[in-house]
Amino acid sequence: MLRRNSCRCLTSLRLSSTTTPITQHSYIQEYLSDSSKEEITKHLKNLGPFPTHSPILNPQHFYQNAVLLDYLKKQPHLVSLQQLAGFGSALTEQKVIDSANFVRTELPIRLALRIRELQSLPFGVVNNYHIAQVYQSYYFTFNYLRKVPKIRTLDDNQRLCLKIASLLDGGVRNLSHLMMGALEVSISDALGKDDLDALMRNLLMSRMARRMMLQQHVSISNKKSAPHFIGEMLQECRPAEMLRSSMSDGRVPLQIDGDLETSLRFMAPHLKYMFHEILRNSVEATIKTHSTKTSKLLPPVKVTIVDLEKHVLFRISDQGGGIRHDKLKSIWSFGKPPDSARKSLANFHHIPGLQLYSNLKVTPAGSSIVTPQAQQAMQHTSLSESAGKKTSLDHLMARPLNYHLGVGLPMCSVYADYWNGSLTMNSLDGYGSDTSLTLRKLDNHSNIIRLDRA
Repeated sequence: MLRRNSCRCLTSLRLSSTTTPITQHSYIQEYLSDSSKEEITKHLKNLGPFPTHSPILNPQHFYQNAVLLDYLKKQPHLVSLQQLAGFGSALTEQKVIDSANFVRTELPIRLALRIRELQSLPFGVVNNYHIAQVYQSYYFTFNYLRKVPKIRTLDDNQRLCLKIASLLDGGVRNLSHLMMGALEVSISDALGKDDLDALMRNLLMSRMARRMMLQQHVSISNKKSAPHFIGEMLQECRPAEMLRSSMSDGRVPLQIDGDLETSLRFMAPHLKYMFHEILRNSVEATIKTHSTKTSKLLPPVKVTIVDLEKHVLFRISDQGGGIRHDKLKSIWSFGKPPDSARKSLANFHHIPGLQLYSNLKVTPAGSSIVTPQAQQAMQHTSLSESAGKKTSLDHLMARPLNYHLGVGLPMCSVYADYWNGSLTMNSLDGYGSDTSLTLRKLDNHSNIIRLDRA
């Protein structure tokens, strides 16, 4: 009897396996249509350690890259603002050639450090799509610059500048990838907050230093460098005017007092971005707190400018309800709660014109190609404004007020720190916040600027 029941069960099992065969889709929930299952399985191979979207992230690259190890034995040169400015004063052919050779030898060393830092990250971080895009961009630039022969003539230098323009154009979208990558890493909890913040600060500061060096070289190569200073990168800025242009919502008045005629030489895009994000944060909080209570003008955001001997201080005060003391520290972190990070990521994808895909063209062997966009960019002095294109910062600032990204203040903190300044906030929960931005005045004697942030 037992044997007969066993046979009957075996027959039933065989019939079951015949009518419901095991397929590559068996583990996917049954309610999905066949077309959905097919679409999902197309992407399964990208869940492995080496995604198909990257020509760089492969076993050969990681385990046979002895060249990178050689560069890691070298030390980057510590460069001050004053030293960099020296290339731009009393230009000669030899100075241009010396600048070219400095760029071609210094940047591969600095890039190797960042590439190695990314390689050392946990699997779930370096394999993130956005972080992988940054890694790939770094490696293409490193791989090109290390192969550039010694620059001997101005014609050699012109060819180098064309490649630099192409590489910088291809790296424009790295900023948005870094920000989105940080949010996705927060969701997956692949890296702790402190480690994520340290990584982002290292990558962002190193990025700014490298781009300043490259932009300065292109500027002096075009012989447009201002005497005794750094090309056209640092401009004479009038903070009061920049603050007024940063306010985009008429419901919240802006009141500016103090040293209204103050001007300082600074990296204008960075200053605009810091003003915009800080004011935006105050305006958002004010509208959220007061818009349902009155139809009249809401409480103002007040900015006080204090012009000191070596610094300029900006105090931004609002009545936006403040932040609880136990949450105040978290506003400076790139690590966000998963729900908040998901909302921010969705907003990123709705920002008009934000570049998320590279213009960088590469050969099957991984070499970069000079694009028409790069040749057009060479007609301009500052590559950050090449060919009249908007930068990533421009698109981020132009987004609608309700597109909250969650990483604006951490980004501003890094920019302030890079320029030897500081950004702090005091908050009275239930009333409002005071944000203090302190910036060091930059001049041709500045010898502490963080160009040593390799």
